[in-house]
Amino acid sequence: MTIRSVVAAAWERSAASRATGARRELAQARRSAADGWMATPPSLTLLHTTDRLNRNDGAREVEAELEVPLRTPGVRAAGAATAEAEATVLEGELTAARLGVAGEVREAIWKLRLTHTEVEANERRVADAEALAADVERRVRAGDLARVDANNARASVLIARVALADAVARVQREQRLYAALTGNAPIPGDTESPPASAELDAHPLLIAARAAADLARARLHEASTATRDHPELILGVKRERGEFGEHYANTTSVGVRVPFGSEARNRPLIGAANAEVIEAETTATQQRERLRAEAEAARAEVEQAQQAEAFAAERARLAADSRQLLAKAFELGQIDLPARLRAESEAYDADLALSRARLDSGRAASRLKQAYGLLP
Repeated sequence: MTIRSVVAAAWERSAASRATGARRELAQARRSAADGWMATPPSLTLLHTTDRLNRNDGAREVEAELEVPLRTPGVRAAGAATAEAEATVLEGELTAARLGVAGEVREAIWKLRLTHTEVEANERRVADAEALAADVERRVRAGDLARVDANNARASVLIARVALADAVARVQREQRLYAALTGNAPIPGDTESPPASAELDAHPLLIAARAAADLARARLHEASTATRDHPELILGVKRERGEFGEHYANTTSVGVRVPFGSEARNRPLIGAANAEVIEAETTATQQRERLRAEAEAARAEVEQAQQAEAFAAERARLAADSRQLLAKAFELGQIDLPARLRAESEAYDADLALSRARLDSGRAASRLKQAYGLLP
């Protein structure tokens, strides 16, 4: 398993992924509706006239009228542009949602790796503490050390076991969270390298913000274009006679209803759309500034993590050397047990700090790619 495949598995489980098909179908339906010439579904009027209730001379009249609301070319083009902008916004939101899932997976992976490292370090610490306690017990029985030294050695074993239990509990917690996010996918073994550079213009969040601004402008244009109600094409058929014995006369009619427009009709819609444009454009500008700041902070975090890893490596080397020297001194009786235990504790702390620093460097690289909007 790789980080990329785990992200793919988590995306398939996400709510946004499962609703993708339905949302795309909705966007396609809106585009199809906006591309049509009919503004709304047509309406049919049926009218039957008779004198049966008064004179009953046989006068009959049946009339049917079909009214078809039509879009003008300008309104139709504006509506189609709005529907296309909505589809673009949808794709941008899906890409941004996928990036969000990638960020959650990346953090979950590094947290799980860190807790596993702590468990492994504490397991070594318990094993070494037990070996030292056994050696101290042997020397106590031989009369080389006091009983209090055996008590201190056993206490160090208990302290190491408590730390191990805490680390195991953290692993179990992070494992459950990781399983809930990824569907219990195996932990990936690869790492991510920090990118040399990247363009923020291709960041999914910035693309989504710009698409939202484009949609707001398209809605403003549509509101400004539709300044009156839709014209209607009227098709009518009439069948009538004056009295009994006459033949029915059939007539047809074709008409157009053209409503008059006014500036006040769409003024509220235009005002709301204009406010939406201002808000969306401001959001896009602020989004770019925020993303730039996050990228710069992530780049600085990579550099700091690399320096910290170098310092931790040197500290671990010095602690290991001191531990080896003090272990020989303890065997020769030149130092007491507390000094030996302090050296052991310092060596384990330095090893754990080095392991954490290495993981922090990898996590910083993943965070930098996330800040640039790069998927695994």
